[in-house]
Order: sequence, then structure tokens, then C-alpha cells
Amino acid sequence: MVRRVGSLSSLVEIGPGRMAYPSGALWLPDEGALLIADAHLGYGWAQHRRGKLGPLLDETLPAILARVLNELTPRRVVLLGDIVHAPNPAPVERELIERTLASLAARAELVLVRGNHDQLFAEQFAATRAGRWETRSLVAVHGDRFPTRIRTRHIIAGHWHPSLAWKDAAGVPHCFPVFAVSGSLTVRPPFSPFSAGYNLRRRGIPPEWPCRGRLALFAATATRVAALPCYSPRLMS
Repeated sequence: MVRRVGSLSSLVEIGPGRMAYPSGALWLPDEGALLIADAHLGYGWAQHRRGKLGPLLDETLPAILARVLNELTPRRVVLLGDIVHAPNPAPVERELIERTLASLAARAELVLVRGNHDQLFAEQFAATRAGRWETRSLVAVHGDRFPTRIRTRHIIAGHWHPSLAWKDAAGVPHCFPVFAVSGSLTVRPPFSPFSAGYNLRRRGIPPEWPCRGRLALFAATATRVAALPCYSPRLMS
């Protein structure tokens, strides 16, 4: 099911009560909750501190976040791990991170779930963070570790940055971040546009994923979400 929201983007239902947004965010309309994984705030500045002089495009993320909030008006925003890219931020990097978090908290309840990049986040930003966020029907974690003994609730995770690469009829290579969805698990693409992807077509389904049933893929192209019916688990095993 595809539902248009506003004039610029669309939501696609990828599971009961779970809707994929073109930027890689996941919208839970029944909860009024917007789930964002792997924002990696401060990525550009962190790379500069490490001597990798790529373009400084960090201000694009707050703008994308603001657009999503304007369209969906969530009651709650859940940052599902890897909130920041690196510890010990430089002053300009810290200002960007604090400003972004403050702008989110001013518009919705903000829930922070720790990821593997967030080891010093609580101490350096004086913020409370949790290991998971859950409702009666689902458990949302970062994804570097998966919860055990959960049989009846759907797991939502990030961390893996799933993507799919292929060549078109002209031989031109393409690679898109994807939502990977099974009956028991949804693994979301990173919200950060700078993150490298885990190519499911080349590397297969990670054995760590607690998948049950068929794995469906939905490409997030930044402007739309598109189902990829031509790919099956047999091609990725």
C-alpha cells in the first residue's frame, strides 16, 4: 500500500503498522512514533578531525529531519543508535549535535537508544539513553546486538546499513539503501546519506539476523520507496 503524504514524498506500508519513508525513517502511525537509525551526526567534522578531507555536508541532516517532522508531525522521535559518529567532538561539531537534538526535543518526545558509536554519548552530552524502545507488538534496538527470548514481538533494527547493488540494462551500476523486512524483523537503512552499505546481493543475509520467513526488500531512494519484487532470499544466500 502506498499513501501520499504532503506534496513531495510518499509512505509505503512494509508491514502491519510500519511505514517506510523515502529518507530511511520508519513511521509507526498507531504510536505516532518516528524511528530514525544511524544518523551519525557530526560525520563530516569527525572525518576532518581524522584527516579525511571530504565535503562538509553535516547541515543537510538537520534540514532532512525538519522536513520529515513537518510532514509527519510525530508525537515521539526515537533515535535508534549511532546518534553521533564519533566521541570527543570539536566545538563546531558539538554545537551541530546539540542544536539538532534540541530542535527534535522541542517538537516531540525524544527517545535515545544507544548504538556502538555512542559509547561516550551519555557522558559527553549529559543525555539519558536506553538499550531499546518497545511497545506491545515490537522491540526496537540498534542492531549491533539482537534481543533473545523474543518470540511474539517484531524486532526493528538499524546498524547494518542494508543496501542492494545491481547494473541496469545499459551496464550502469546502481546502489540503493533498502528496508529488509521479514515476518520477525525489519532492518532499516541509515538515515545518514554518508554511510556505506551492506550489499545484500553480494554478501547475503547476515547469520546474526533473527529472520523468519521470506525477506522482502524496499529501496529508499530519498524521493520514494519502491518494492523490489524481483529479488528473493535465494539470490542472497
